[in-house]
Amino acid sequence: MDADNPLHAFAAWTADTPDDWSALATERAEAAIIDTVAVMIPGARDEVSQKIHALASQWGKGDCHATGFRENLSAPMAALVNGTSAHALDFDDNFDPAKAHASAVLVPALLALADDRKLGGKALIDAYIVGLQIIGRVGQGVNPFHRSRGWHATATVGAVGSAAGCARLLGLDAERTAHAISLATSMAGGFMSQFGTMAKPLHAGLAAEGAVKAALMAEAGVTAGHLTLHGTNGMGTLMVGQDVEALRALMADKDEHGQKVTFATENIGTPLHIEKYGLKVKRFPNCGSVHRALDGLLELRAKHGFGPDDVAEIFVRAPAAHLRNLMYERPATPAEAKFSLEYNLAVGLIQGNLALADFEPEAIARPHVTALLPLVRKDYVDALESDFPTEVHVRTHAGETFSTSVFMPVGSSAAPLSRAQLWEKFDGCVAGILDTVQADRLKDALKNLALDAPVHHMTGLTKV
Repeated sequence: MDADNPLHAFAAWTADTPDDWSALATERAEAAIIDTVAVMIPGARDEVSQKIHALASQWGKGDCHATGFRENLSAPMAALVNGTSAHALDFDDNFDPAKAHASAVLVPALLALADDRKLGGKALIDAYIVGLQIIGRVGQGVNPFHRSRGWHATATVGAVGSAAGCARLLGLDAERTAHAISLATSMAGGFMSQFGTMAKPLHAGLAAEGAVKAALMAEAGVTAGHLTLHGTNGMGTLMVGQDVEALRALMADKDEHGQKVTFATENIGTPLHIEKYGLKVKRFPNCGSVHRALDGLLELRAKHGFGPDDVAEIFVRAPAAHLRNLMYERPATPAEAKFSLEYNLAVGLIQGNLALADFEPEAIARPHVTALLPLVRKDYVDALESDFPTEVHVRTHAGETFSTSVFMPVGSSAAPLSRAQLWEKFDGCVAGILDTVQADRLKDALKNLALDAPVHHMTGLTKV
């Protein structure tokens, strides 16, 4: 294998790095798995998840559990359904180096294989840490321009890096791991034009399915090309742009979560991304691009005590990449509402929080909410999110102006949710779906994953 080839470098590290992870890495991986399982449970009730499960039941039955459903599926189909459910409510985490919803792809893919092969929690956690690292490394090789030019990195970078995690879980050697990663590039695809539609959460499901299939194909001896990341016709050019060299020069002196538009070939595991960057665990079930603005508004609301009757204008200045994701100024559906700055700020102004119930169909058209949508004004700032915070300025009818700026949202490594807050989120997700006994048994199983509890037992507790 060629050490200067990033595909080979990623594969060698994936296959050979020791599994002696720090307590911080293990705790964060365990938290990501807990959080993803939690959001899959209500996500399974979403219309898109129901439709995909009905199709998956026809396409491939097996021994793997699909969260929220009674019928067992094959590993690829379980990954498809669980990935879709994980992302259906947009309540799953974000991962900065990849500009992607990493866990919504990685956890369903790994759960499906661990379920199928009857593996334990330690192997699951190890593969999560390894897979997340490669998701991050692939993301750093194409971002920030991959996403800013319209690619949905959850569907692209997520599939490629998760294939590495699956290869790790299967114990593939470096050569077969390289084929798994390479094969996954042929399954990676998805555009941000799908935001606000059923296709958006389906991207996570398709990426998880693709990752599982790529690893299983590589295990079976299917081979693939060695230039699929950095070659002239590889991901690093085709999914960035023909001006990639100029973009690399532009990012040379910038630090946007390590994104240099260049695939690393040395020190693949240093720094370890789960330690350096962590994950952004969501406290709101909506697009992560709105979270900094919401945090700012809720901070000002709590500090100054204003309510909807007091406010004349909410003015938000934020990086253009964030605001472009929030394209629905007057949302008509729950999916559109998740990508609406106006809707989320209006609800936040009224309630001081947002919950899953705020994205039910009947909630979107509440007159006291829609009346506030015109209060929101925004300015698209042409700057990277690491170079410019989200500014929130609230002007009252009395003529007062209150302002704040937010760089990192609540739930990020800069302001992480406590384990108690994580379990509170879990309880909110499963309420009304799992009874108390079932919820407690699932919580106990999740708490014991790091002690090598059987994954098949835990996933079996998610049936509804």
